Amino acid sequence: MAWDTGVWKQMFQELMREVKPWHRWALTPDRGLLPDVLKPGWMQYQQWTSARFQCSSCSRNWNSSQVLVLFHMHWSEEKSRGQVKMRVFTQSCKKCPQPLFEAPEFTQENTSRVLKNLVFQILKKCYRERFQLIEEVPVIKDISLEGSHDRDHCEACLQGFCARPLQIMNLPQSWTPRVYSIYNVEEGVEPWPSRENGCSKACQSHTCRSLSISCCCVILIVIVIIVVKTTL
Repeated sequence: MAWDTGVWKQMFQELMREVKPWHRWALTPDRGLLPDVLKPGWMQYQQWTSARFQCSSCSRNWNSSQVLVLFHMHWSEEKSRGQVKMRVFTQSCKKCPQPLFEAPEFTQENTSRVLKNLVFQILKKCYRERFQLIEEVPVIKDISLEGSHDRDHCEACLQGFCARPLQIMNLPQSWTPRVYSIYNVEEGVEPWPSRENGCSKACQSHTCRSLSISCCCVILIVIVIIVVKTTL
């Protein structure tokens, strides 16, 4: 089964509704997307992940741990609407004389992890929300690999975009990331405080400082009066 865009769209919508239920976001594939070629107001996120390929000519299968997934993001605050354009780079069979570039097949868990990292980047870059202990959720190396990365049959490499190897962590099967686990927010700290809460806390802090200064001034005046009376 090739790359299922419907699964990615549905999972992305579910994740965005959990963090921004009142905002509308759309994820659409775009084969013309290029790294670092952005329209004004758009931002970029890219991640390398693992996937499986199958040749449509000879039915040969192979695995790759360096599949580039590219996202371009745009947020309109006036319309409360966001757009994400997505491109998955393909690979070709090294056994066939004239191979076609094939779309990858992703596991559901790696799809989920890539999209959770995307949602985190949207919150960080589009909404400018701050987090503590920021780390991406690593993809899982759950498929066997056939040696080193084949650059001669990688679309991203042939176009000069596959610049670095992917570092993949093996995580225990029992580890399942929650929606908010990708943000790694410290316990007791709000994951994304609203502007009203931030202003309220700032005002409270300013009021406390003002009261402290006033108390110190009153105490100092009382001490001076006592000293003066004692001297007289």
